[in-house]
Amino acid sequence: MVAMKRALSAAIGMALLLGCGGSGQSFQEVAPMPRRTVVWLGEEGLDAATAERMRLAGVDEVVVRRGSMNLGGRAPVLRFNTMQPVEGAIPVGIALEVQGVREDLDRAAAEAVWRAISAELDGSVPAELILDVPRLEESFGDFVTSLIEISGVSVVPLLSFDQLQDGHGLRAAKAARVCVVPAFGTDGADLRGVRELDPLPLRKKLEPLGESGVRVRLAVIVTPRAEPELESAGDDLDPLTTAATVSTTSTLDRSFTFERAASWSGRSWKTGEGVALRWVDAARLHAALQEMHRLVLPEVAGWDLVALPPEGRALGLGRETLLRYLEGEGPAPEVGVDVERDGQILRVVLANPGPFVTAVTNHGNWVQVSVNESWIRARDQGSFDGLRRGNVQGGTWREGDSESLNGVRFTEIYLGPGERVASGWVRLPSSRSKVTVQWNLTLSNGSAVTGQVIR
Repeated sequence: MVAMKRALSAAIGMALLLGCGGSGQSFQEVAPMPRRTVVWLGEEGLDAATAERMRLAGVDEVVVRRGSMNLGGRAPVLRFNTMQPVEGAIPVGIALEVQGVREDLDRAAAEAVWRAISAELDGSVPAELILDVPRLEESFGDFVTSLIEISGVSVVPLLSFDQLQDGHGLRAAKAARVCVVPAFGTDGADLRGVRELDPLPLRKKLEPLGESGVRVRLAVIVTPRAEPELESAGDDLDPLTTAATVSTTSTLDRSFTFERAASWSGRSWKTGEGVALRWVDAARLHAALQEMHRLVLPEVAGWDLVALPPEGRALGLGRETLLRYLEGEGPAPEVGVDVERDGQILRVVLANPGPFVTAVTNHGNWVQVSVNESWIRARDQGSFDGLRRGNVQGGTWREGDSESLNGVRFTEIYLGPGERVASGWVRLPSSRSKVTVQWNLTLSNGSAVTGQVIR
């Protein structure tokens, strides 16, 4: 994330330089406001060590959900959750869900709300107040203006794409001059509205804000979703792919049907049972941030990551993986391929020492061994998930089952964090045969990690 911010600043600087014919920035130009990284916290709170890592990685603020307020009656009703410890030097904002809004909200309602918040916070002032408002009324924009004036705190409505299409949503956004919009990630897992107006591109979804002067913070929901729901935080996908068949015919991203009884994510699964999953990994998060960077109008104020993964969760984006991404690593795995050869016998070892992973795919992750002429033999897949045989001609792979094939592919459905897999032994035509080893590892954003060695 630090690297992305620096790259963005450099790009803006170059654009300004070129736009002025190389003469430097005009005094009439307004320097762009810096984009902010905001991370929402879960129920665990935040310890000092993690807070310091986040601060050094460029996180500007954390957000704690403190409860709800109902503005539907004559007097506002606020209910606060118990706040978990939040340590460290990062500014803390609070979020409240607005469960009802009456048509004639006035300044007195804003004063009552701020008195209740101030009493709960015991005099401390939040970095900002985020209001998640599923249902809007015309008076809500004036309420936001009054609350900003009374509190002196930035009040930020959380609005969905659909809400931006009507006058009430636009009025609330203009009153605050900034809003949070859930735009990417897992729908149905945390914040609302992620997939609204699909399949329109992001710029079209945000078109009502284009000339409004409102700056938008786009939220990425990194919390995974499962059907049926998981009771625990969620294990890594690797043991799941070895015990179940994978299908793209799913209510979510992928469905997994267990071929044998297994224990995964705190539950025992029987043969034939299935689970559907949707998740965000580092590659998907990176793709979302890249799309945000390309947005011209409205102006992007930053991005919210929702929420910091709990300790122990490995499904999708775990805490350590997210932190290392924010520190500038990833999003692709830094794989190592070791070719072991003894005369006519060859074996390939594929290792992923880091936390970043591939996509889950039946066909996109493979290591290929081929010779230019003659034949090649392999009967054992080793610890890979599968073995395919075929012919390689002019760089093109054609699968087959004859005896005169010159290539084999060892396939892996998913290369997990810290995983190491080794192929079975491959027999070559002779000890002098020149062998080409290639690999292709697909990421969830559609890109791939590829390479080749010749022995």
